[in-house]
Amino acid sequence: MKFTEKVNIIGQNINKNIYIHSISAGIMSMFPILIIGAFASLFSGLSIPTYQAFLKSSGLIVALNAIVSATTNMLGLWFTYGIAKTYADELNIKNNAVPVLALASYLILLPITTTTKIGNYLSYNYLGTNGMIVGMFVSILVVKLYKLIIDKHWTIKMPKGTPDYVSNSFTSLIPGFIVIIAVFIVRLLFNLTPFGNIFDCIYHLLQAPLSNIVGTNVFANVFITLLVQVSWVLGVHPGYLQSMTAPLMFQLDSVNQAAYAAHRVLPNINGMSFSYSMTIATFYPAIAMAILLFAKSGRLKTVGKVAVLPAFFGIAEPLLFGIPIVLNPLFAIPWIIAPCVNFIVGYAAVSIGLVSHYVGVTVFNVPMVFTGVLNGSFTIAILEVVVFIIDVLIFLPFIKSADITYLKQENKVDKKA
Repeated sequence: MKFTEKVNIIGQNINKNIYIHSISAGIMSMFPILIIGAFASLFSGLSIPTYQAFLKSSGLIVALNAIVSATTNMLGLWFTYGIAKTYADELNIKNNAVPVLALASYLILLPITTTTKIGNYLSYNYLGTNGMIVGMFVSILVVKLYKLIIDKHWTIKMPKGTPDYVSNSFTSLIPGFIVIIAVFIVRLLFNLTPFGNIFDCIYHLLQAPLSNIVGTNVFANVFITLLVQVSWVLGVHPGYLQSMTAPLMFQLDSVNQAAYAAHRVLPNINGMSFSYSMTIATFYPAIAMAILLFAKSGRLKTVGKVAVLPAFFGIAEPLLFGIPIVLNPLFAIPWIIAPCVNFIVGYAAVSIGLVSHYVGVTVFNVPMVFTGVLNGSFTIAILEVVVFIIDVLIFLPFIKSADITYLKQENKVDKKA
């Protein structure tokens, strides 16, 4: 078996993994919540004095902050529901009580804060993306336990002819009790640990270190980008990699959104918005424009004309299979190098203060420059133009080289004709 076939099989197996698929699809099912929260953060945090004065005087700032609190600041909760619903669907569990049980379990495990003025309350600390990893575990384990109980037939069976909504309610009663009791025991056990609760434990031992690697280590991110690009060259869709990194990337974005809305310093350079801006939003159109402007062969000119518009909207298939990129040693070189260069240039520009931090607004399939403006600064739009030009220059010699070969082939065909 060829190496590329082995890689393809591995990628397909990872993509088909029910847990990875459920987590990835469950998070993406909450995409409207992500976008609404991102725009609310953007509109509430624009640093224009007259605009901010208007928001405060009109009371709009309170409403916008309420939207941020109910969306971005509660993503851990919404992700838990989305993942549980998706995983339940994968297991052919049609009872709508199951994802609600996952939500209830998540809330039971949350630490409770007590003050003399307010009494007991749940803070937003772990309702947002800081509780995301716990939410993933809770979603999968609650659904799995529910499925196990249902398969054992530990349920209340209603007579035939009972309406489904009544029957489902009683069917989920015993499994619901068992799930909640199990979660209650888990809460008590973590109360005995130095962390005091599962959220502090998972966050400090697992989530924070992973977020630091993805968020602050430029070399780790370049390596991930490298793997993504190599996967494309081998004809393997890199969804298996992106599904594993996307939750952490979205978390980094949501932290920036919350900081921006609160007029605090944005802590993260990297995130899904930064990654999309430095790769898909700029890289794809740069290839298409380079071919359209500089290619002379009919073959590449046709690819350029067909690919240029889709490329600006984040669609790469005309390039991947038209040039082609897949299994093409010549074009594999710039295809792999350019996004890595983009990432390093972008990271450096933001880290030294030449370019503003990204607010964290990830709107897929939106053309470059617009993605920059939506992330809070025209400097980001300028950065996108700069890396776009860099990518054109990187691809140019390879286009010229391929053009020579294609022109010779076309001339031979013309002479024979």
